[in-house]
Amino acid sequence: MSRKRWPLFTAIGAVLLVVAGFVVAPMLAAKPSYETYMVESTSVTKTVSANGQLAETKLLAYGPAEQPTLISVNGSLALPVQFGASLEIKSVKVSVGSTVKTGQSLFTYADVLGREVTVKAVASGVVRSVDTTAGLRTSGSVMTIGSNSPVVSVFVSEYDADLVALKQIATIELDAISAVFEGTVTRIGQVAQSLSGIKQYEVLLKVSDLPEGARFGMSATANIKVLTKEGVLAVPLNALVGDQETLVDVLTSDASGNQTVKRVEAKLGIFGDSFAEVISGLKVGDEVITGLKGDIPAPVNFGPPPGARNGA
Repeated sequence: MSRKRWPLFTAIGAVLLVVAGFVVAPMLAAKPSYETYMVESTSVTKTVSANGQLAETKLLAYGPAEQPTLISVNGSLALPVQFGASLEIKSVKVSVGSTVKTGQSLFTYADVLGREVTVKAVASGVVRSVDTTAGLRTSGSVMTIGSNSPVVSVFVSEYDADLVALKQIATIELDAISAVFEGTVTRIGQVAQSLSGIKQYEVLLKVSDLPEGARFGMSATANIKVLTKEGVLAVPLNALVGDQETLVDVLTSDASGNQTVKRVEAKLGIFGDSFAEVISGLKVGDEVITGLKGDIPAPVNFGPPPGARNGA
């Protein structure tokens, strides 16, 4: 009889093990540890990034003629220039890097009648190049003089151009010398230029104090603050869940430390670079989930939604 009952006891034991597995396993499973952000009053800032260079406002070319020619503006490519007949340069009175003042003698040349003519600076500046020497003949540039008035010329994508406005503040970085300083938007181009197949608009940034080591022509990166809102509730963009722009997971804990995740819908305002303004649906002190710690698979899709708005 005991032999007949043995299979029955074995089957009952197997069933009990399965049931115990369903009950005990979830209790032993690792609980997720969340990365969170506590909602508080902060600022939301959106910037537009643009690349360009540190340039001079004007570059003048002087040659065997009474007046110089403007060959470059705000760092634009210098244009070739011809002043007429090829004439002999008699003397050069300045060198590259020299600071000149309005009315200062720059060089002399012999006109078609053989008379020596002195060319004087029409504006103060710094000699950027000397293109010939005394005793040679030329009809082109003898020297170029820059205004020494700094401006940062950058190009903004056509998709961001409508966000840029006059008097906005930009943080500018010169990569070559790891220097950071500020500038102000003073002009926005109205005609697009095609750079690498992308339509872009030139934006000029006025700067006053240049960092030590800065040189005209250095590559510059500008982050223009196009939108700022102070003292608002906000959540990080990676707290937004899934494909929708308004869902946020809020983490709460009871007195025993048990955690509960509640998905709420928040009304959002402006979107910045890192944060989105919260108009309603959340309050100060709420802990919103921004991700999971460790290697535990996430039960939800954290991160900014694929179609997150770039503007207001």
